[in-house]
Amino acid sequence: MSRWKLFRYQLEAVMVETLAWLMPRLSYGVVRRLGSGLGCLGYYLLAQQRRIARANLDVAFGDTKSPKEKERISRLSFQNFGATLFKLFWGPSFNHEKLGKLVEANVDRLLCIHELQTRGKGVFFLTLHFGDWELLSLATGLYGMPLNVVTETMRNTALERVFASLRTVTGHRIVPQRSAGLKIYKALKRGETVAVLTDLNAPEETGGLWLEFFGLPVFNNASVAALALRSGAAIIGCYAYPLPDGRLQAVYGPEIAYTPTDDYETDIRTISQQCLTFAEDIIREHPEFWLWSYKRWKHRRDAGDTRYPFYTSSAVLPARKSTQVSA
Repeated sequence: MSRWKLFRYQLEAVMVETLAWLMPRLSYGVVRRLGSGLGCLGYYLLAQQRRIARANLDVAFGDTKSPKEKERISRLSFQNFGATLFKLFWGPSFNHEKLGKLVEANVDRLLCIHELQTRGKGVFFLTLHFGDWELLSLATGLYGMPLNVVTETMRNTALERVFASLRTVTGHRIVPQRSAGLKIYKALKRGETVAVLTDLNAPEETGGLWLEFFGLPVFNNASVAALALRSGAAIIGCYAYPLPDGRLQAVYGPEIAYTPTDDYETDIRTISQQCLTFAEDIIREHPEFWLWSYKRWKHRRDAGDTRYPFYTSSAVLPARKSTQVSA
């Protein structure tokens, strides 16, 4: 590691550790406003991320939304991300008393999920980078459902330790994304809950499926479908969005139902597309709450397809193998 990179990693760690110390000492309202303000500042300062967000909005909505409306959605998306990040740092002060004041949830659906677990059935909580996905995770733990949370590995291990600590304050367990398949399978067979984000690009080295997302093929992970088929786990879509008064509306459901057939590969594709369509439907309803600055169309299936954003690579990716179960 170069001296510059080492210095940068150490500086990042100090900044993040400072936020992790400071945020729980502030009120929820102050933290939310600070995060939103930082996100707004980031919108104007981070030109490349702003350009990515606009390119993604062009892919998703074409001419159906005006440039002014896309600008508004992009700016609110940055603000939402800032608020979500700061509320994660605030998470250690989140408790049952604050849960009742800050989060609304469909309790009947929670009871149904608990009932599935009492029968020994594993449950996938399928969510996306939408609304306040971090506080949704912490709230789920306070509702009595500790999660196995699948996360991407960070290059800065000091940062990874801090974020792992923040994400497990309500009883969760972190499972690194790479080589997590067997751990997740065993957890599901024990009747546990597993949380995964469905709007991430598939790891290039493990392969994936080309699925439709806003009418354009995207390289997507197939592990949820594969593990659900092999373990018999239920797949429950969930998401959370901010309410006008600053509280959070947590939505558990619908269940993404599936019926296995004799054609395993077709089942994998069908279930995977159902999961991604669930995400697209949520984003279309409230586009301002999705993370538009993420390089969702990182690769293109057809090098000659001009519909892809400017950042897309035309590199050939490995196809998914029927024997792979990665998470």
